[in-house]
Amino acid sequence: MRPRYVLSLDGGGSHLLIQLSVLACLEEDTGASTYDLFDMIAGSSSGGMLACLISGRMLSASGIIRLIQQDKLLENMMTGHWLNRLLNTLQIRPKYTGISKRRRLKKELGGLRLSSLDKQVFVPCFNLDRDQLEIFTNQTKPDFLLCEIADACTAAPAYYPPVRMEDNDWRIDGGVGMNNPGLGAYLHARQLWAGAAIKMLSVGSGWRSFSFDGQKACRYGGMQWSAKGIASVILREKMMANVKLTEAVIGEHALYINEYLKHFGLPDHMDSVNDPVNQRKALEIGRLWYDRHREKIRRWIPAQNAGHSAAA
Repeated sequence: MRPRYVLSLDGGGSHLLIQLSVLACLEEDTGASTYDLFDMIAGSSSGGMLACLISGRMLSASGIIRLIQQDKLLENMMTGHWLNRLLNTLQIRPKYTGISKRRRLKKELGGLRLSSLDKQVFVPCFNLDRDQLEIFTNQTKPDFLLCEIADACTAAPAYYPPVRMEDNDWRIDGGVGMNNPGLGAYLHARQLWAGAAIKMLSVGSGWRSFSFDGQKACRYGGMQWSAKGIASVILREKMMANVKLTEAVIGEHALYINEYLKHFGLPDHMDSVNDPVNQRKALEIGRLWYDRHREKIRRWIPAQNAGHSAAA
């Protein structure tokens, strides 16, 4: 039985352009699209949206980059009323209304449902009504719309409001519990393809950095810790621990690519790449990451895998 290839994409907001750039380089090297190279595409938050776009529209990474640069995909999704921007300064309303995001995803994914997919997907969301993390896969019932899954999995708290889906449950970004979906996707792949070797390429969107003054922190209460981004620190550390656990469990069958954003001069807030200058910078970062890992990737995914994956 031939190996099965899994692509796992971390969450990271507009920094998804870094991941897309890595994948576009892989496409250039192999002569195959991301859709054809992988049997399963897993993604959390913005990575989940990419999983829906690639698997639903059969898009290449370079094709999605064109959607972002030429059709203003990100800019169209990150719009809001001026009053929302004012209230968000006080942190009492989401930064964006979510209306334009929902419309754009509906335009891109239309009436596609999980049952329409030929490739496997793995996308986490957090269900507010049931107070639990849930995973959308091809086997999920009911047969949800891809555009709703993409909308819900990118509903990052403070940035977008929760999304009410067809079953009337409210959901938010699954990154609150699984911002690196690699291990979960790997275990799901083992269930789907028992006996096959599972190989996983996992691509991050850049580690954020934080600076704290220990002396001042002695006086911090909940409000100050929140303002300093302690929730983001916790998320990053959980992700790093999960990456180490994944590597320990999967070993040489997994290849993870990620680095600190501070080394490249790119702002690390999640919507910082919502402008052409930072978009070009993010694409260049992705090319640098790929160049550093090119030999490992070439050994890890043989070019001939493209044809086998497409035919599976």
